[in-house]
Amino acid sequence: MCGISGFNWPDKDLIQEMNRVNKYRGPDSVHFYCDNEISLGHTRLAILDLSPHGEQPLYNEDNSLLLIYNGEIYNFKEIRGDLISKGHLFSSKTDSEVIIHAYEEYGIDCLDRFNGMWAFCLYDRIHNVCILARDRFGIKPLYYYSDSDRFIFSSMISALLLHNFKTGPNDRIIMDFLCFNLQCHTNETFFSSVLSLEPGCFLTYDLKERKLKTQRWYFPKKRSTNRKTIKNTFIKAVRDRTVADVAIGCCLSGGLDSSAIATVLASHLDSVATFSLVAPDTPFDESFYIGEMNKCISARPHSTEISASGLYTDLLDFIRCQEEPVTGLSPYAQYTVMRRAHVAGVKVVLDGQGGDELFAGYIYYYGWYFYELFRDKKILQLGSEIICYLKRNSNLLPIKMFFGFLLPPKILSCIWKRFDKTWINHEYARMVHATRDPRWRRMSLDEGLRLTLFKTAIPHLLQWEDKNSMRWSVESRLPFLDVNLVEQAISIPSGQKIGHGKTKIIFREAMENLIPEIIRKRTDKIGFEVPVDEIMRDNQMADFARKIFYSDKFVRRPYWDASAAQNLLQLHLKMKTNAGDELWKMLHLEIWLRLFFEKELPLITNETSDI
Repeated sequence: MCGISGFNWPDKDLIQEMNRVNKYRGPDSVHFYCDNEISLGHTRLAILDLSPHGEQPLYNEDNSLLLIYNGEIYNFKEIRGDLISKGHLFSSKTDSEVIIHAYEEYGIDCLDRFNGMWAFCLYDRIHNVCILARDRFGIKPLYYYSDSDRFIFSSMISALLLHNFKTGPNDRIIMDFLCFNLQCHTNETFFSSVLSLEPGCFLTYDLKERKLKTQRWYFPKKRSTNRKTIKNTFIKAVRDRTVADVAIGCCLSGGLDSSAIATVLASHLDSVATFSLVAPDTPFDESFYIGEMNKCISARPHSTEISASGLYTDLLDFIRCQEEPVTGLSPYAQYTVMRRAHVAGVKVVLDGQGGDELFAGYIYYYGWYFYELFRDKKILQLGSEIICYLKRNSNLLPIKMFFGFLLPPKILSCIWKRFDKTWINHEYARMVHATRDPRWRRMSLDEGLRLTLFKTAIPHLLQWEDKNSMRWSVESRLPFLDVNLVEQAISIPSGQKIGHGKTKIIFREAMENLIPEIIRKRTDKIGFEVPVDEIMRDNQMADFARKIFYSDKFVRRPYWDASAAQNLLQLHLKMKTNAGDELWKMLHLEIWLRLFFEKELPLITNETSDI
């Protein structure tokens, strides 16, 4: 993993400043390149071929192509062999060099040959163009700014902000976030003028004409599959992600996905280090299941806890590293787990992101499944499925979703405004053209899963994962987002994913005889959840929240009804309601506004220092 940056004019000092911002993404070496047309910077986290041969920018044989790259191509050895047979010469054992030679051989079509995660920039000196590309699902970030004269890009928004261009809070994106928990659902960011290259897309910038063009290169394909194929593909995806010349571990929550990864890792490596979040004496604690898995695979376990005092201490560093507001404290839990891996000296971790979105692991997916049965006039099956669901689950959200789909959209919107988000300034949301929540659309389970995979869930989960892991110079690898597994999963009929009150049916079946039954048959879904309601009631955090919520700046913001927000805070502190997540969103947004636009450290002086 690395940090990349660049812009379309020569300035050695400025590109080195951008490198300094990206330094924790790649602390092992820092380099830059400048000519009359372009400045490129690279900070390296050395994972493969730790020698200087792996340093970037990387050149082809005649120096006509330059590459800066952030990511891993897991099938690079196979592609490398093919390229050698066609006459290409390699000077390193890195996957980076495969990209530059594959582009020489196949042009932009080389992207479809790669299985991995990436964000890279190729500088073609002959044609005087700069090509930026991002992986299929957006595992690695890439941000940019452009106007009639300038083109600037980087792995981090903060590096872009070193440049003198006009930006400010993007109010439409802010209202999407506050109203619907939407984030990374468009190419816009929380910073006006700063864009994100969308997943599965590439960008071409003509350095002479100063013209930019973006184009989608990835379109998912359907494949025939069954549970045996799913199992074999999953095992291969995990093993492919063990290619490294540094220590490897995995995140372990005690749930199905992370336990499956840990089991396959343990069968492939001599010893596995696991990293877990524990929350003793709370409903979110998964210590029992984590302990069972660690014993089963003879792991070297590491764990961490979060607390209100720890959050208070880490708050500014966490907000800076995320760069944009997040919807809850689960990303902070992940931040602490990645820090634990860093302290343990592990540079690569495998994580289970994507499994729930591929195989329908959340109960709310039943809302779409019920509607699909209704739409297809399978009324008897619908009735049977609702009864089975209610026998196994007490959460009524999918039932409410299903009946909500049957209502006219205007009535549904009125109900939502009246009973859910009473503290939001809905008039301002309308004025800035906030997006209507796309999850309210009537659709099948397959359409809902694709929506969460490509628009409403996975994009922001991947952003959080990248920023949390890179903050601690750790590379996070995601076997569930192997393209072969994804395309098999999206080809599976709805009834093989959920039904009879169960979730992830086919994946559970595929994991039979692979992981312990006590894990395989778990039905409670926790993940890196945290006791946000209790944390927001902690005396230190409560005092901090009061100061923020009653400050003049907070009251003057157009995004909320300040008196309603203050009332919600008081009701929460008096334990008359549980509103931890909503209070956190407002708190995080307010601190973010002050940090990034008003250059103010909001009432906190004790900051986390680098380890």
